[in-house]
Amino acid sequence: MSFFTDYCIRKLESHKGSDRFYTLAVFDGDTTKVQFCRGNICSSQKQHAIVGFANKNLFFFFLKNDSWTLRQVMHGFGVIKDSALQFADVNFDGYKDLSIVWNYSAGSCSCTAPGCRDLYLYNSERDKLVHIPEIRSYFDFGFSAEEQSIYLGEHCKGFYGKFIWQDGRLQIQEEYISNQYGEADSSRWHLEHFIYCNGERVPAYTIPNLPLPEKWQRQFGW
Repeated sequence: MSFFTDYCIRKLESHKGSDRFYTLAVFDGDTTKVQFCRGNICSSQKQHAIVGFANKNLFFFFLKNDSWTLRQVMHGFGVIKDSALQFADVNFDGYKDLSIVWNYSAGSCSCTAPGCRDLYLYNSERDKLVHIPEIRSYFDFGFSAEEQSIYLGEHCKGFYGKFIWQDGRLQIQEEYISNQYGEADSSRWHLEHFIYCNGERVPAYTIPNLPLPEKWQRQFGW
């Protein structure tokens, strides 16, 4: 690990004018592409860097007293093919958080999707990314700053939920249960809608031959 860390720090220091760049490194006789992204990626007040090794984990660095230091490592599961990153304020606290989609050559997390989603919330006081493990169960993902809500779904199970953040935890507010994914005949589709009142799940309606509402489909990028 120290060898990887030293390599990344040297490259970050030697590319001070570049926010995004990649290098080719030789480790154990294999040439590996290493991608770097740095700048005010989580906070306008602090400098951070994400470093990704092809088919490997991601490394989070922070800059303090003009020196780069490894802060933490984000681990994927399975045989990683590649990964995609998104920096966005998912919990609406004014700081950008990190969402990772791991694409796998082998292995899956849910819904036979070829990968998983991980969410790390940026904690400005600790200057650290905090993993939210329950997100891993939901490959379908979207969020609305206007509604201060996050949308999560498991299409293979027909579950779609709308959540809000309370004390750093996700609290469900609304839910749809659909048989659309497993039913080829659209005439047999049905959609159940539930709302949550004081933590209690309350049935709202059941409608036949209906897909998920268009607003929710847009949140999931369908």
